[in-house]
Amino acid sequence: MARFDPESWAQRAEQIYPGAILAFVGAAVAHYFLDEWIPVSSLLIAVLIGIILRTAGLVPSWAEAGFKWAAKFPLRLGIVLLGLRLAFSDILGLGWEVLVIVLVTVTVTFAGIRLLGPVFRTDRTTASLLATGTAICGASAVAAASAVLDRGDGRDQQNRPLGGPTATALAVVTLWGTVAMLALPALIPMLGLGEHAGGVWIGASVHEVGQVVAAGGMVGATALAVATMVKLARVLLLAPVVVTLRIGARGAESDGTSTQGKRPPLLPWFVIGFLAAVLFSSTIGVPAGQQQLLTGTTELLITIAMVGIGSQVNLRELAVTGMPALLLGGAGSLLAAATAYGGVVVLL
Repeated sequence: MARFDPESWAQRAEQIYPGAILAFVGAAVAHYFLDEWIPVSSLLIAVLIGIILRTAGLVPSWAEAGFKWAAKFPLRLGIVLLGLRLAFSDILGLGWEVLVIVLVTVTVTFAGIRLLGPVFRTDRTTASLLATGTAICGASAVAAASAVLDRGDGRDQQNRPLGGPTATALAVVTLWGTVAMLALPALIPMLGLGEHAGGVWIGASVHEVGQVVAAGGMVGATALAVATMVKLARVLLLAPVVVTLRIGARGAESDGTSTQGKRPPLLPWFVIGFLAAVLFSSTIGVPAGQQQLLTGTTELLITIAMVGIGSQVNLRELAVTGMPALLLGGAGSLLAAATAYGGVVVLL
């Protein structure tokens, strides 16, 4: 076991904190100011702030280490805290029919997008990121998948930088999630769905938690409550999905396609922490007075990570590779909506 070296840790902190502070400022601007004026997710705004800084050549050399740190640690801590919003009893209370719809929709969407990747000429890493984000919970899931696909040096198993595919997937998932957020509430009365069934459809189809809340609220109070709980059931599946990706990455290593970089553990610490947080929430619970603080802290941590992730991407390079991912993300979103709608019609 490596010995703790205070001097080394102090030097590392000195390298990180200037860029980390800059990432925090960018996240605060996105979360507390621009989010009030621009009708899109603060996570997307944060990613765009990072991308603009990088593309315009405004990322100073002293911020590089801090931005790279911001893209990893705050995200993983935020995912752990996300588990405190889930309780097994609430999920089981949805009923077996809804749980089947969630499980089938997530499985079909995740597997389908990965299988469709070559059809749309999308590389395996980008397809995996899109599959996770579309199937589970949007930007947070994309970033979590990027963390487990990272072999330890910021590159995937094919020795390619992860920054470009991650930013592409974040933008695509957020875009199509916004389209679904607007389209599904309009389609629900046309399809003759009630508020309960409509809430299940929204919760099982729309990508971001915030988008689900917005879409459910457009339909009604019952739809909002049901959609939010169904969405949280999807979030619970984040752990098995990222473990599946990690096992696949291990398989690539064993096939000899990757020989460099630090070998990450099969079960990342933040996944273990996420499951422990869900267990804590299910048995002890978070005091009601702390829920708002917890939610705000979680959102801020993930927003900081979005600035860091965006700062790894040059928009000029992203424009060259973005169209196949955009088409694949659209196809995957349609697949998710169609699968969930079929489940609602058959089981509810």
